[in-house]
Amino acid sequence: MTTITNSKRSGGWKRFLALGLGGTMLLAAGCGGELEQGAPEQAGQQEQKLAGWVQIWSDEFNGTSVDQSNWSYITNIHVNNEQQQYTNSSSNVSVSNGTLKLTARAESKNGYPFTSGRLESAGKRQFGHTRIEARIKMPVGPGLWPAFWLLGSDINQVGWPQCGELDIMENVGYGDWISGALHGPGYSGNTPINSRFYPNSSVSNFHVYRTEYSPSDIKWFIDGVQVKQVNKADVTRYGNWVYDKQFFIILNLAVGGSYPQGVNGASSPYPGVPQSTLDLIRKTPQSMEVDWVRVYQWQ
Repeated sequence: MTTITNSKRSGGWKRFLALGLGGTMLLAAGCGGELEQGAPEQAGQQEQKLAGWVQIWSDEFNGTSVDQSNWSYITNIHVNNEQQQYTNSSSNVSVSNGTLKLTARAESKNGYPFTSGRLESAGKRQFGHTRIEARIKMPVGPGLWPAFWLLGSDINQVGWPQCGELDIMENVGYGDWISGALHGPGYSGNTPINSRFYPNSSVSNFHVYRTEYSPSDIKWFIDGVQVKQVNKADVTRYGNWVYDKQFFIILNLAVGGSYPQGVNGASSPYPGVPQSTLDLIRKTPQSMEVDWVRVYQWQ
């Protein structure tokens, strides 16, 4: 596996994730989310379908197991000082009562103190210039690290960050904010294209997190309210625009690691995991719950 050294900056650390595709370990990154955005004025309202968008795919998680025509289990990622072992066990990844549940448990496996789950749609469901959204609720506890994000489908050919990455939503265990970012050639790792967003209620409630990306701009929304827009010119001042191709979807729940540690300062009992969060997970396994994922194309 390629290794990379994290660099610290005010407001957070970057996370570095290894992506397993076709047996190849590649690097991808997430966002620390420094720049702050105000709370959406109308967040929480019932979102209306937008004229011009046509749904082209969804997973409503209405069955009793993960639909493997849509998703692959990823279990071979051990980077960024994260403290979980991802598994394909139903105790970590399950579908029931209409939702996908990615569950972190305080149990030792392969030398890691926690287990959890990660799914990717690479090679199965990939999309370009679309509206991608998911209805998600998350656990609250410093060091819990759920994420909903996209990577360029050509990562095996060009590597990261040339493939491009779009972080729709990340959270490191705080109830009042999430972060989003872009990563690409010239704006990766400590990317300047990142923000914090503030829902109008705790992330432990369901919210709809969405991105729309086109040949000219990328937008972020919470509960149907736009919270950020980045134009192509905002990106090309740093490097190449790499968002005119297909991307695949990733859903994961990490525990601990450099980014959470940079925010919460905990070094024990585990990096990025304070004792209060360890006690929380020991008492009750913590889940990221996904009601649905939907993709729309502009017609």
